[in-house]
Amino acid sequence: MHIARFSLNDRIHWGIVEGDEVRAIEGDLYDSPRPGQRLCALSDARLLAPIYAHANKVVAIAANYGDRAGRDGPGIFMKQPGTVIGPDDSIIYPRIGRRIIHEAEVGIVIGKQARHVSVSDALDYVLGYTCVNDVSANELTNNDVGAGMSLRWKHFDTFCPLGPVVATDIDGDNLRIRCRVNGQTQVDGNSANMLWGVAELVSWVSDVMTLYPGDIIPSGCPASRDNIGDVSRSRSKESASSATPS
Repeated sequence: MHIARFSLNDRIHWGIVEGDEVRAIEGDLYDSPRPGQRLCALSDARLLAPIYAHANKVVAIAANYGDRAGRDGPGIFMKQPGTVIGPDDSIIYPRIGRRIIHEAEVGIVIGKQARHVSVSDALDYVLGYTCVNDVSANELTNNDVGAGMSLRWKHFDTFCPLGPVVATDIDGDNLRIRCRVNGQTQVDGNSANMLWGVAELVSWVSDVMTLYPGDIIPSGCPASRDNIGDVSRSRSKESASSATPS
């Protein structure tokens, strides 16, 4: 099932995408939603980020591929609400950033409140998965390290495209992750190579903070070639992540 948040006739709705149609959601969005009556053609809907950006949070995971290096868990940082945009919105290059890179990731969408959740129970708290592009102004990393590190390279407005849908009933630990920039493949990996899997991530984050329905955990990016930005604006759809079952 593909759950979408979309705009139609200047109103925002949630629905379920089936083929080229969007249907209403029967039941609770986060508790066994099911398709209802037809709302519109998919082509008539403008797909939005599948999150209430100012009500929910995006808890991003760092360093979840490659070498574990003796760590007992991954890094955690927050993407501020202004970073969140939809799948076809523009990524705005900041005035002080020129080397803008993509990080295609699987986003874990939380389905019910979670605090101190065990690894064995963690998947019960997952609604589904969405695509995330954790955009970064990469050259600023050299300026922000050390005492008082700000991670500001992650927090510029528009730096977290999400969507287009929340996919349910798929295996988040076996999703192919691909990112194309200007038609060229920059990332081609699989979530099976994460150092900490979906259940471990949900448990790990829930030990730090309470997770609520609709919160999203970007699970980290596989190795990629940097996308060096040389224009003032970019379309998020040109550097969007694609997460599909492998």
